Amino acid sequence: MATRRLFKTVPKFTAYEVKLAELCAMDLWSGIDYETGEEMEVSDEEFLADFAIPFQLLRKNPKTNNQITEFSIRRLIRVGKIKAAYRSQEPTNFQSGIKTIVKKVIPVYDGWRNKTLKLTPIGYGERVTLDLGAGFVTNSKPSLNGNYRIALASRLLFFAVPDMLLFNFSNDLAESMLFQKRPQAAIPYFMEALQQGLLVNRTLFNKLELPPSKLLGTALWKRIKKFNWWQRRVLDLALMLHFGVVTARPALRTKARRLTAKPKKAKI
Repeated sequence: MATRRLFKTVPKFTAYEVKLAELCAMDLWSGIDYETGEEMEVSDEEFLADFAIPFQLLRKNPKTNNQITEFSIRRLIRVGKIKAAYRSQEPTNFQSGIKTIVKKVIPVYDGWRNKTLKLTPIGYGERVTLDLGAGFVTNSKPSLNGNYRIALASRLLFFAVPDMLLFNFSNDLAESMLFQKRPQAAIPYFMEALQQGLLVNRTLFNKLELPPSKLLGTALWKRIKKFNWWQRRVLDLALMLHFGVVTARPALRTKARRLTAKPKKAKI
């Protein structure tokens, strides 16, 4: 593991900050851009259907017709604004990444579910993120100096394995929090910091509820809810808002203030 570097920890959010992040998450769930209010190409709910459903089918049968596709991954890059996936001397190898999901991610995921691998909860997420991040580059090296697509791998896995303890990695957020400049070196500390952030904010985050879904089966929806995917989604947005990486549109800020305003005491 890389040498530890001082970074900014996840703060204890106010009720307003959590409510604003939740409203932004609700927009994304419905396919609305929380910054502009405009309709998006794909919603978060649809991304879960695009990645989590095929992933579970691939576990049962690698040759299933319901595959994770390059088309879905490219849409994820566009909607998630992961432009760094294309900014490299070595192009992103989508087919290699898809094969890595079957060859490396699924075995680790199964090891986690069956408790056959001796890794920490964060260790599983770190392993699959690094494996998939390397898998998206043809000639990536096994060392931390190699080529990776950490932001892309993190975002894809967040939707493909929503029950695993994973957090969205953003280069802009990592930079704002002063993590290592190389994402592959920063990812273990990033995940550890966000895991602690969930604990620090558990009182407010435990009140959050995953929205109902028309696209996900009941069993998958319940599993996503059980493993706090929604709380991790709201945490991601709360952090980006807190550090100024993104901005919520005025209507959401006004609504969040109204919903968290303390009732005025009646005059006697």
